[in-house]
This record gives sequence, C-alpha cells and structure tokens, in this order.
Amino acid sequence: MNNLSTEYQILTSNGNHLNNIDSSSTRNFLLDESSYSRLMSYASQREDEKGNYDYEKISNYGMLYLFVHLKGTNRNQNTKKDYIREILNLISYSAAIGKMDIRDLSRSDIENFQDLMERKYEKTTTRAKKIGIVQSFLDWCYEEEYISKKLSRGLTTVKINKEEIPMREFDDEVLKNAIMYYNDQPKVKSLLLLLATTGLRLNEVRVPAWGALSFDSKRERYYLRTLTKRGKIRYANIKDYVLEELIEYRKRLGLSSELDPKDQTPFYPNRYGKHYSLSSLSTSLSNKMDEASLTTTLNQRATPHYLRHFFAQTAYAAGAPISHIAETLGHTLDRTTKINYLRNSLKKEHDVSEVVDIHLPKD
Repeated sequence: MNNLSTEYQILTSNGNHLNNIDSSSTRNFLLDESSYSRLMSYASQREDEKGNYDYEKISNYGMLYLFVHLKGTNRNQNTKKDYIREILNLISYSAAIGKMDIRDLSRSDIENFQDLMERKYEKTTTRAKKIGIVQSFLDWCYEEEYISKKLSRGLTTVKINKEEIPMREFDDEVLKNAIMYYNDQPKVKSLLLLLATTGLRLNEVRVPAWGALSFDSKRERYYLRTLTKRGKIRYANIKDYVLEELIEYRKRLGLSSELDPKDQTPFYPNRYGKHYSLSSLSTSLSNKMDEASLTTTLNQRATPHYLRHFFAQTAYAAGAPISHIAETLGHTLDRTTKINYLRNSLKKEHDVSEVVDIHLPKD
C-alpha cells in the first residue's frame, strides 16, 4: 500500500490524524465501495490462527468504511449514507473530547455521547435509529477485536414511544380533492395516484426504467418491476387509469408510451426526461401536496410517504390480510405493518365499547 492517495490515507492509521478533511468529499469517498476489496485484503494479510484479521493500522474511517460496505449486509445507498453520517458523528465526538482514535474511548465517554444525543433529539424514534447504528458499529469493532472494550455497553437501547408516531391518515375525500386539484397536470396527478394505489416508496418509482413495465396477459394487468428498500424484487400493479395519466405526461415530454423492455428512459421522468434525484422529487411533491391542502385527518402536514400508509390502511379496510399487505409493502415482519401502518386501525377495530351499552327505561 505504497504511494497512497490522500483519500486512501483516510482509511489507514494516518487518517486518524488528518486535519481539515472536507466532510462532503469524505462522505462521497466513504460511499464509494471500490476500495473495499483492497482495504480488506490489507487487513487480512496478517490473519492469526483464530481467523482474526489485523486491523491495527486501519483508521477509524477505514473501519467505518468496512462496516458500511460489509459483504452480505445488502445495504442500499440511502442506508449507507445514514450509517456514514451517524458513525462520523461518533468519530467527531471522540475528537472533540480530545481522543483522536475511538479505541481510546471509555465506557463513560459513550454514556456521555448518548446523553448528548438525548438532549439533541427529543423524538425517541429518531434517537433509537441513531443509537442503534452506533451500537451495531461498536459491537462489530469489538467482535473484530479492533477495540478492546465492549463500548456498546455504554449505550442504552432507546425504547420507542409509539404515541410519538404521527397519525398518518387521510380522509378519502381530501385525498381525492387534492388529486383532482391537479386534474390538468398529469405529472403531479399520475405521481399521487401511483403512490396511493401501489404503496410504492418514491425511490421505487424514480429508479426503474420505462422498460421495467410489462403487461401480464394472464391477469390482464400492468406490472412495474422494481426493487424495494431491502433490495427485494416487487411487481407493483399499475392500474389502467393511473397509467393513462403517466402516459399523458410522457407524451408531453416527447417520450414513448409503447411497452419496450429495452427502453431505458425513466419510468417517472423529470421535465428533462431524466431520472429525478430522491431529494428533488420528495421536495417537489411535498410542496405540491401543501399547495393542494392535502393534510391528515388531524389537519397535520403530510409527506409523500403518508400515501404508502394510505395504501396499507385502505387495503386493510377492504379486507386484505395483514400478511399480504406486509408482503406487498416489502416488510420482513407483519409486526412492522401492524405497528407502523395499521396501529390506529387495529385500535379502533379491537375496541370493545360497541358491545357495552346501558339500556335505560323509556319514559
């Protein structure tokens, strides 16, 4: 590993002492997995008789890098970005208290780190996610004998307050009115219909090419082949009236509406006929939802992800089994669907007050 570039030095022990590392360029470098095999090969050169690799000369950034791109984890890009952000926060905290290497941290340092997180983030759901990432990273570092202490003992698992989860419910008429608000704008109308009738995430709509759409002659339905958050294949049923709006939008952009498995133009393109970035599409649709006064039943601001909840709740109200809803949404556990998507629906359904009455005598 001679003649290393400055970027690659970040991954070796020299990286712990580099100053003024630009956070943006560092994060982009850490997100690029092209150096994974080379760095892992470097660590495995001195494997001991127990099968342990030698990470002594790997920097904190290097261990972050190896953990984020760990083979077999199948993490998508957004998940990797989350991991990089939270673990960089830990490394920055370590430097801020005068310890340039996380291997010098103590259990009490980690306890203080969690105290800082609790003061900074009020929502338990937010803290649980952030603490969970740091905890899993420290556990892995301990298992690989990069750190000698089980520092994760300094972190307490955050118990999520389910009541903090917002009511992500729409009144049917409010949603219909919002969709009709864009009746002459197939670009927005098609996207609202797509999300509400499929339960797809924005990323599952923006990534596929038009060629991923096909017609199933046995079922007489159109299906979009896309990948879920965890990399599983989903065939989302695209209803005819939704497809009509999307085709109209594509025609206005001068794009083909014919089914062609070789067509690599985006399934849902931006105005230039290119793929949207996730942040751009999310911001754009959120603003459009605000403009159309699409709010929840509690009159709270909604986000595009709420349409996924509408899909689950509507499917359940129509009699769809929870296991089928979970499978459609790509949830590994039915429990995720019950707690995060159908919690309020199930509370109402399980309420027994319907069978308790006091029959007063009539005058």
